Amino acid sequence: MSVTSISLSPILRKKLDQVQEEKGYSSRSEVIRDAIRSYLSEHETTKALMGNVICTVTALYSHKGKHVDHDLLHLRYEYEGIVKGNLHMHVAEDDYAEIFITEGDAQQVSKFIQEMRIMKGIEKVTYSTVRSTAAATTTSV
Repeated sequence: MSVTSISLSPILRKKLDQVQEEKGYSSRSEVIRDAIRSYLSEHETTKALMGNVICTVTALYSHKGKHVDHDLLHLRYEYEGIVKGNLHMHVAEDDYAEIFITEGDAQQVSKFIQEMRIMKGIEKVTYSTVRSTAAATTTSV
């Protein structure tokens, strides 16, 4: 097995340690491997989506860190062809949620979600996708 080093903020490391203890993982590496497996599975499922989809995308972020409001607004306009609307909500002390409703080509929606995920300051992105003729699929990472 190869070794890969990663950097984690103290808060993220503390959460990782909590998951390790709560779920009974033998090490941080086991938690991270399991998380990577889940992410890769979700990635493959998302890649398989084709055609027109409707998707709600929720981004969580804190104003304690980098203010991402402007970046999210810019992303909304960059994807104005698929973003049908959004809602900005204050959810806790300095925490906010931005909820987007998208409709369009599955690959465009996937690109929109990925660009949001890699934004500095975004803590979590979840989404729910519905194909016009299929049941709903919910995923979060």
